[in-house]
Amino acid sequence: MKIFISADLEGCAGVTSWEETDSKHKEYEKAALEMTEEVTALCESLFEEGVDEIVVKDAHDSGKNIYYNMLPENAKIFRSWSGGPNSMVDGINSSFDGAIFIGYHAAASQNGNPLSHTMTTDLSKITLNERLCSEYLLHTYAAASYGVPVIMISGDKMICDSALEFNPNITTAPVKEGFGNGSLSLNSKDAKKLIKKKAKEALENIEKNKIEIPDELTMKIKFKDHGKAYRAGFYPGIEVIDECTVQYKSRTIKDMLTTRMFIA
Repeated sequence: MKIFISADLEGCAGVTSWEETDSKHKEYEKAALEMTEEVTALCESLFEEGVDEIVVKDAHDSGKNIYYNMLPENAKIFRSWSGGPNSMVDGINSSFDGAIFIGYHAAASQNGNPLSHTMTTDLSKITLNERLCSEYLLHTYAAASYGVPVIMISGDKMICDSALEFNPNITTAPVKEGFGNGSLSLNSKDAKKLIKKKAKEALENIEKNKIEIPDELTMKIKFKDHGKAYRAGFYPGIEVIDECTVQYKSRTIKDMLTTRMFIA
């Protein structure tokens, strides 16, 4: 069995400020270590359950956050960014049996995490076919375009609840909950214990997590800066909705991801 892991930072246990997510800040190293340990715990659990191959995508900021020397043997890691539209699932392909998202967070406009956003802090909100679009939803569709189901997600409670609403069969591991600019989090040891336990459950439900891909995908993006919306309006196929909002329709997931990559 072959599993793909996409790892972000803002949804990891304890992480609650932008300073902790910035490699230039003194608080970053502690957060990066937590991210590394959660991914390592996940990999160990998967290998214990008989998974043969794991590829980890370091999917936060520079793509160079995980201390890769701490990963278990036989785990591979995709660092930095290819520049292609798959973004946080760079490296995924149809050879994988399932994908797991770890350290994920609530979408832009949601209050479930002090660090809520979708892809960039320049955006107020993204919707996809009228559903609030998180990084989970965006990259679940990206994985689905290769026939790979997302079988588990860890992160804040709100993104876990959102994932369950979209796919009732997904396994969730909520490690914290946001309250305004703060969060209530499991301690690191309990978070890793929960992730390891849930990973074993997720492997039992791979087939149940396959989703249907809509015939048409309509993405609406609301920028915080009206100037960026104006600029996006010149991209082929973009419809300007108002001063800060644009919309486009795609027939394929690849086209949808590519358009977003260039305008937001």
